[in-house]
Amino acid sequence: MRIPTGIAGLDELMEGGFEENSVNLITGKTGTGKSIFSAQFIYNGAKKYSEKGLYITAGDSIKNIRKQATKLGWDMEALEKSGDIKILEVEPYDIEKLLENVSISKEMAQAKRIVIDSVSMFELYVQEPYKIRKNLFSVLQKLRDMGKTVLVVAEIPEESKNLSRTGVIEFMVDSVMVLQFMGIAKYKRSLAIRKMRFTDHSSDIHPFVIGPNGIKIMRI
Repeated sequence: MRIPTGIAGLDELMEGGFEENSVNLITGKTGTGKSIFSAQFIYNGAKKYSEKGLYITAGDSIKNIRKQATKLGWDMEALEKSGDIKILEVEPYDIEKLLENVSISKEMAQAKRIVIDSVSMFELYVQEPYKIRKNLFSVLQKLRDMGKTVLVVAEIPEESKNLSRTGVIEFMVDSVMVLQFMGIAKYKRSLAIRKMRFTDHSSDIHPFVIGPNGIKIMRI
């Protein structure tokens, strides 16, 4: 079964959406649209497909997420009030608390779609590489076991050739989607699906725009 993103022009590139009960990495450098992509996935899930969503933020405030949503024409607060969306702000230095929430949180239990934005913040604050890897693996495996479809956001440092800050998370996930900023091109941003298990997906680079209703993949 596929979990559609509802993002215009995207789902047809990957057989209808993300694989159900999968963990998917959305990665890219600063300003490529990762958080908008993830919020759109959660918003469309609730608005278009009646699937409850949980947005876990470690790098931004709930206030800013709501403000961005409003700018894009999404009434996120109405869906929060109805219980269809929950935004949870966590401290980026406390990944163990996130692990506890996975096990006991009511919001986790009810959500069909979950976003973690971003794992790069945990990597910055936790100094022990083994600890961050072990806990991230535990969180992601627990969410798989719970039957969730998860988007994990990561940031690529400007000079890095990895797909994340530490170059590890990309090996823990079922798919990797890379967002890029192309300042001199006609379209400023692009998306490429680097891998997606069990899926006959596009391997092309697809330009996209961020308009009044969010991200839209352009035909070329």
